[in-house]
Amino acid sequence: MRDGELGYLLDAKSPLVGGRGPSGPWDIFVSAFNDTERVQRTFDKADARRKFWWLLPEYRYTASDAVPSGAFTALGSSEAELVDAGLITSGVVPGCGRVCIDITGFLPQHILYLLRRLPLIGAHEFDMVYTEPESYSERANTAFSLGDVDVVRQVAGFGGLHSPDMANDVLVVGVGYDHNLIGRVVLDKESARLIQLQCFPSLSADMYNESLLRLDRLSISSHGRVDEQLFFAAANDPFVTAAVLSGAVKAVRRAQPLTNLYLSPLATKPQVLGFGLYYLKECMGTATSIIYPFSALHSRGSSTGTGRTWVYPITIP
Repeated sequence: MRDGELGYLLDAKSPLVGGRGPSGPWDIFVSAFNDTERVQRTFDKADARRKFWWLLPEYRYTASDAVPSGAFTALGSSEAELVDAGLITSGVVPGCGRVCIDITGFLPQHILYLLRRLPLIGAHEFDMVYTEPESYSERANTAFSLGDVDVVRQVAGFGGLHSPDMANDVLVVGVGYDHNLIGRVVLDKESARLIQLQCFPSLSADMYNESLLRLDRLSISSHGRVDEQLFFAAANDPFVTAAVLSGAVKAVRRAQPLTNLYLSPLATKPQVLGFGLYYLKECMGTATSIIYPFSALHSRGSSTGTGRTWVYPITIP
């Protein structure tokens, strides 16, 4: 598993191709369809022998919507069922060749389970792609999840060995725009000490300020459980995010033994990927879980424009 290396940046006019091993197209490229320009342009630009759209149930597309013909309608009662079925339908099986997943349109639970599942079916090396937005559609008021949070629970494949002793539980939250999601996670683990991982540098200068405006609405400091330290990791670098998490947790453990550790990535998709990489490298078989506030409905078009595209080569033994 690679540490501390930013994926490579693609020029806006360059074809989107894999950077691992022989040059040329990927064998399989998978993306979750939504209404944003950055998702659709990246799919068109990708150089792959076979490309597959997935329609996520959280976007609520119907037959009357303008959706790609032949897209896989992703169903299932959990992220595990959805991703397992989607990978089989898309031909991601042992020996299928070079695989790339565009995480831009996927939701955090799908990104994490993809990261967990791909090595289990023999894909130990694969690429993940993320395209930044120019901006979010409503700036600081942008809504990503719509409606109420149904449940806060462990993400499939990232459940820890829960300790009944909860005296020194710690919750690490990746701070993003959606203060409602952050509030639900904080409330669910109200006895845990709260530590913040914030996106800095952010995807753009204004996005850091916008996320702080959203966080101010939550007033999490009123809970009196915020750790004295804040930690920062670049919004577009999953490898640095994993390294920062590792250092932060080690520092907390040195000060006081932990009972249960909860990780909740609620910021950018690359940071979600970084949380997953850290967990798979250092947290398997421990009292550590990745938890997420699940909502049945998400916005199809929360961003405008197309920014930089990053390719992250992933290796998981």
